[in-house]
Amino acid sequence: MLKKLTAHWKQQETLRTIDIADCDTFFFYGSLMERFSNFNRYIRKRVRSVDIGYCRGYLYNLPLGFPGLIIPENPCSTLVAGEIMRFDNPLKVMKLLDRLESYIPGNEKKSIYLRRKLPLICETADHSEQMHKVDAWVYTYPQYHLSNEHHRELRIECGQWKAFSGPARPDTELDVMFERLSFCDNRQKVIVDPLLHEELLRHDLLSVPCRRFCESSHRCGWSKRQHRPE
Repeated sequence: MLKKLTAHWKQQETLRTIDIADCDTFFFYGSLMERFSNFNRYIRKRVRSVDIGYCRGYLYNLPLGFPGLIIPENPCSTLVAGEIMRFDNPLKVMKLLDRLESYIPGNEKKSIYLRRKLPLICETADHSEQMHKVDAWVYTYPQYHLSNEHHRELRIECGQWKAFSGPARPDTELDVMFERLSFCDNRQKVIVDPLLHEELLRHDLLSVPCRRFCESSHRCGWSKRQHRPE
């Protein structure tokens, strides 16, 4: 039994080594983004760089309060916003993240999330209007894990869990002030589906916020902020 477990462990380490040699960049769209608990707890001290990025797919808020990125079988035009990160010791980080996301290399049937290398759109640092493509590891949520008719999951139509979940919990008054200044800066854009964008152009309603098109606006942290009494 011990020999079998050791063999499985060595196989996983070998697969991770091969994966890191192929790509050492990661994309996060949930609690591993900056200013959230898991970022501070697990990867903050290991980060080398952080850039804004976008991945094609659909974003759901899962029952436990974490997001799940679904990559449909057919290509879609919906973008999910997140952060692209690079690390000083990416192999060690990959091992940590695989454990955190319940991903088992070589055994996807027993995994909760799946790690996939996907093409992303990345904003160039200090020049948000400039974009380039980059590959990164993304922990995706299998579509077959969704409950029947998605009754227990909530679609985040704007593709931004950072906005949907509301502000990260601040520790001090200074953190509160910082959070107010940096919550939805000029880099973290609201992504609107191209079809909706065409509707806006036709009706000359470019100033209308995305919450008017969102079936989950009553659950959205950004929407609650907009209507919070002074």
